Amino acid sequence: MLKPAPVILFLALLSVGCSKKTDSKTIGGPLAATSFENLDGWLADSPALYSLTRDKAHTGQYSTMVGPNHEFSLGYSNPLSRLAPDWPGKLTIGAWVYVPNEQATAKLVVEIKKTNSASANLFWEGLAITQPVKVYNKWQYVEHTVTLPPAATANSRLLVYLWRADSRQPVYMDDLSISLANQK
Repeated sequence: MLKPAPVILFLALLSVGCSKKTDSKTIGGPLAATSFENLDGWLADSPALYSLTRDKAHTGQYSTMVGPNHEFSLGYSNPLSRLAPDWPGKLTIGAWVYVPNEQATAKLVVEIKKTNSASANLFWEGLAITQPVKVYNKWQYVEHTVTLPPAATANSRLLVYLWRADSRQPVYMDDLSISLANQK
């Protein structure tokens, strides 16, 4: 008869071995991820810090939001070299969003700047949140894959955040992640 600890270990290993990879757009685990419970390393300048809320959350107690009084959410801001040691080429940005209706015009933004957040843009792309969302008033997962521009370097700064884009409705974001994308 097996002792309880080896049986539990065996069942745990079996369940991991049998689990399916659900997301074919990414490689491995996230390079950076947050549920906004701990903000270490995440963009938290003073205006965006006020977008942290307990009103709605997908995981834990906190999420970030945009709305009439909050133009930008909390997000990610770091040099590309701190994100991945090798040149990533493509990144997949994923997040859970809560959208009240089709009038919520917020965008999930990916920006790459030359060296710091005050320098010129090398890349800017905003995914209109209402494009991938199929149901309102419910948390839904969205993701967006971007190809890094050839002019980006290891010192270029990556920024990922939610932008209000004139939305009169609040839009919430939680469980933000940045992953390497398949190069297919």
